[in-house]
Amino acid sequence: MEAAEILPLLQARLAASLSPKRAGHSRQVAELAARLCLERGLDPDLGRLAGLAHDLCKEMSRPRQEALLEVYRASGLDSLVAGPAPVASFMAAEILHGPAAAGLLLRDFGYAEPSVLEAIAWHTVGHSDMGLLAILVYCADKLEPGRRHVDPDFRDACLGLEPRAMLLAVVEDSLAWLRHKGWEIAPETFLLYNALRKPVQTR
Repeated sequence: MEAAEILPLLQARLAASLSPKRAGHSRQVAELAARLCLERGLDPDLGRLAGLAHDLCKEMSRPRQEALLEVYRASGLDSLVAGPAPVASFMAAEILHGPAAAGLLLRDFGYAEPSVLEAIAWHTVGHSDMGLLAILVYCADKLEPGRRHVDPDFRDACLGLEPRAMLLAVVEDSLAWLRHKGWEIAPETFLLYNALRKPVQTR
């Protein structure tokens, strides 16, 4: 199935699977991701699809999420999770839903576009070699207007940056927020932050 065909099916799945608040967040992420994609030369339906799907497993039981993670891992479409065991941090309660949602798209919709699945799987912690779509979805998730703790001026400033600079600003803000809340920070997020702080190598 193509992205445009799946979008209405995902809208229906959101309404059936998520609380109104979580479904509303997903729709806002989808629209912001679509806008960022359009502005940067990507198909906006890819951003919209990833945004709608990114939290689709957030309210599932842990065993169901683990089973879907295994679907994604076994597909071999993401080299970072295709080894004999999943990335350790994916098993954390607040992170597992990302790769689970990627597995759900594979299992229930037969959708296997690697860039979309990567964006969904890594939207929580990020990683140091994300593609453009994954960067835009990660940022859309952290900047969508429903996140009241995000300063509107900061959001507007970020949205005007080129993708790498936007990602660095968003990761810095996310790290500050996680420290403020006293929450654990995934190792992949630190690796991403350190990679972004290094100057871009040009030939």
